Amino acid sequence: MKHLTITRIAALALLLAAPLGTRAQQSEYADLAVDALWSSANEAYAEKRFAEAAELYTRIAEMGYSSAELYYNTGNAYFKAGQNDIALNGRPFASGQLGRAVLNYRRALRLDPSMSDAQYNLDLAVDHTNDTDGVPEFVMARVWRSLRNMLSSNAWAALSIVLLAAVLTLTILYLLSRNVALRKAGFFGALLLAVMFVLATVMAASQRSVERRDDMAVVVCRDTAPVHSSPDNETKVIREPGQGVTVTLSRSLGEWSEIIFADGEKGWIRSAQIEKI
Repeated sequence: MKHLTITRIAALALLLAAPLGTRAQQSEYADLAVDALWSSANEAYAEKRFAEAAELYTRIAEMGYSSAELYYNTGNAYFKAGQNDIALNGRPFASGQLGRAVLNYRRALRLDPSMSDAQYNLDLAVDHTNDTDGVPEFVMARVWRSLRNMLSSNAWAALSIVLLAAVLTLTILYLLSRNVALRKAGFFGALLLAVMFVLATVMAASQRSVERRDDMAVVVCRDTAPVHSSPDNETKVIREPGQGVTVTLSRSLGEWSEIIFADGEKGWIRSAQIEKI
């Protein structure tokens, strides 16, 4: 009886271990496949086979892998492939590469807001779209956004913790020190770092709010996409944004999505013609 119990336990252990081993092997094989795709994509890009590179980078993302560098490279590959369309199709971005480039640059910046190269290339790509200007941004708002984008939300949070520790240290120095000079240094130093702590905390919260937004999308089409006044092909076309235009998603209804442009105008577009960032 004891031998039978031990045998059953051993069999159960083997059954439980087998799926774990299989999953580990599958994960290892997936990592090897991704490494191979990454190398092939980089090689294709270096050899100016940009369309192939874009496809390979996209396959990596479709396998569930994501990083700012991956999206940045994907955006570059699509943008370069679109520029080559002048020779192939008589005009640039004839196959919808501009929309894909903008989409991937924005995804890269969502993961790493401080990636200046992605921001620079995004600005170049947006210049090729027919995107509309939004409400004019005040100088202070631009300064705030630039300062906030210097770090990710996690980096701002880590900085705030360091500043808080420094504030506590200087406060203790002020309370316990008998030296007047040290007490003054502790007091004013703690006061200054406390202000910086509050600023870093607000920055972390603001950046986290931006990173968690899931209502932004980019128009992905070969040329332009009709936007209707209501979710019906028979209704009036109020606008025809081109590929690469960034919009805000308001709501969805069947195969349609209501979107809001930067200038505040609303309309309905086929959901297949936009992709969420």
